[in-house]
Amino acid sequence: MERASAAIAAAGGPGDAPRIEGPEGETAVHVHGASLSLRGVAVIASGSNSVAVHCGSKGRAELSGCTLTSPEGTGLSVAGGATATMDGGSISGCRQGVLCSKSGSTATVRPPAAAVLPDLLH
Repeated sequence: MERASAAIAAAGGPGDAPRIEGPEGETAVHVHGASLSLRGVAVIASGSNSVAVHCGSKGRAELSGCTLTSPEGTGLSVAGGATATMDGGSISGCRQGVLCSKSGSTATVRPPAAAVLPDLLH
């Protein structure tokens, strides 16, 4: 991504999530010194050492309800003083789920809100 900021959000229901698939062995979504917001998007990387989402060079990524998958690589990578926040969604099927490196880099991953169970002990 080369713009100062961008947002991508799913428009349909849960089964209609847009997909971003990266080229074999590459990063599917790369945020470099910019700001990106992804909502309800499935990001898939394939091939050796691939990354679903990489945020670097003091960039900022905000992911909400996204699914990150990289069977031979990393789901979320943060480096170079960048910040990434993931609320809900999932990181699965990856060799490394989250990789945060280099001074000043921050990765925050929050699980989906817990389902409220009915009180069965009335």
